[in-house]
Amino acid sequence: MMENWELLLMPLVGGIIGWITNMIAIKMLFWPKTPIKLPFLSWEFAGLLPKRHLELARSIGEIIERDLLPLDDLLVYFQKSGFQDHVVDSLAYHVDKRIQEKLPRLVPSSIKELITTYVQDAVTREANTIITQVAHSSIDKVKSELHLAELVEEKVAAFDLEQLESLIKEVTNTELKYIEYLGGIFGFLIGCVQVLFVVLIRGS
Repeated sequence: MMENWELLLMPLVGGIIGWITNMIAIKMLFWPKTPIKLPFLSWEFAGLLPKRHLELARSIGEIIERDLLPLDDLLVYFQKSGFQDHVVDSLAYHVDKRIQEKLPRLVPSSIKELITTYVQDAVTREANTIITQVAHSSIDKVKSELHLAELVEEKVAAFDLEQLESLIKEVTNTELKYIEYLGGIFGFLIGCVQVLFVVLIRGS
């Protein structure tokens, strides 16, 4: 029969085993970075992230283009978010600056202001029309040539594994720690259940 101290030790051992198991599982997400060939077996062992790096990059690119940043939504955003107004305002500002630089100093300021206002109004009016026409005519070209998924895939695939691991840990460090702690908690609870079974068997 088991001694009482052994019964008390079971939840503690279960908690330690659960915590270590989850810690090893998290480590195996990133390690080993280069595949390790097991002796006498035709099986290579590698971390999940290094092994699935390219697949992960492809999946991230597809998810971003399909669900997070669809190209149609991006084009609508640039048309409605004041982007066009910003371009027109910037253009009008530079036109004003150039006029002030090029007009002779002898020209009275009132005439300079009149000329500047007229030119700015003309530029603003024509620029809005031109930008709108260019935007509409360019949408099909952008859709056919801009492949956001491929761009993101290339960027993620080009990440150094150390850099990618650091990035993932930086974002999910708290959650990964919780997973380790939950392993210890569940292991402890399983140990308690085992103790309960032993006590029930003893009493029967």
